Amino acid sequence: MKPSELFARLNNRKGSVTITVALLLVVLIGFAALAVDVGYMMVKRNELQNTADAAALGAAGALGSIYSTMTYSAQQDYVSDPAAIDPVAQALASSMSLSIPNSDITIGQWNPTTNVFTPGLANPDAVMVTARRDSTVNGPVPTFLAGVIGINSYPVSATATAAFTSLQSVPAGGLPLPVGISIGWFSTAPNYCSTPQPIILYPTTGGCVGWNTYTEGSDSPAQLDLILTELTNESYQSPTTIAGQTQFNFTGGTDASFFSDMQQLFNTMRVQNDGVLDKDDDINTWTTTVPIYDAPCDATPIGLVNIVGFATITITSVTTVPNNTINAEVICGLITGGQGGGQNLGTFGSIPNLVR
Repeated sequence: MKPSELFARLNNRKGSVTITVALLLVVLIGFAALAVDVGYMMVKRNELQNTADAAALGAAGALGSIYSTMTYSAQQDYVSDPAAIDPVAQALASSMSLSIPNSDITIGQWNPTTNVFTPGLANPDAVMVTARRDSTVNGPVPTFLAGVIGINSYPVSATATAAFTSLQSVPAGGLPLPVGISIGWFSTAPNYCSTPQPIILYPTTGGCVGWNTYTEGSDSPAQLDLILTELTNESYQSPTTIAGQTQFNFTGGTDASFFSDMQQLFNTMRVQNDGVLDKDDDINTWTTTVPIYDAPCDATPIGLVNIVGFATITITSVTTVPNNTINAEVICGLITGGQGGGQNLGTFGSIPNLVR
């Protein structure tokens, strides 16, 4: 082979190598762009998620503050005004250097069974917020290396929903009636929200209710009778109770020797109308909070039983001999001051939780 032909072939190979290296360099830059820019995008998305979470909690908290000042009947008729809710979410987002338009703040109702959010202003219990960076709001996230492959920016968004959940705890003195309702009642009376169903607190027919002596060591009828008397005189306070942690001592609920004291407690409390011991404004009824205990309806609670939630009831009558009966209705969907986080039953706290 002539020297001139050899040099020509070497030059051709150098050109091929140069092209191959150039192509590989583009691929490598593409992978680098993928690693760097996708990582940066995830960081920015986490920032947006934090903003959405804070804005949703703040907006739902503002809704809870409104509810906590209302009577139960007013809560049922309440129609939310976005002008009272949206600015709270927007102020929180602004403190995190982001803007959230009204269109990205939605008031509605959260169904904890189906995990579905439905927009609506009538009797809402949740707020959904979307925080985003795109060409219309806050500007898209710029790229570092992806411009080499024609991507100079990308949109990022995050959504959060905050809603009221079951009351997690009740402070000392907040359970002025030594009676609990079985968690089983809420499944045996599934339509109590749409069609109020009475519950007989005594006699304990069906086992869906039971007497307790709170956290006192004795579960005797004598101890229960003493507690009823002291509750009437307001010399006894129920203990701070936390769903999922506190256990109450249940008596079995078969002794009616204390029933005249129960009627006296009812007659004393029904006229309070103070929003604390008696949460209604009717002198003929007593509305109060009772614990929900973890036992089925067909099991009579005796001894220490876990408290799993709280319900608000309205006692309409207490009759002594010959029937010894306490008639009441469970109030559905009441929102009261306190932290949520319990199971999906009973009374809800006005301090919301993130649900999605």
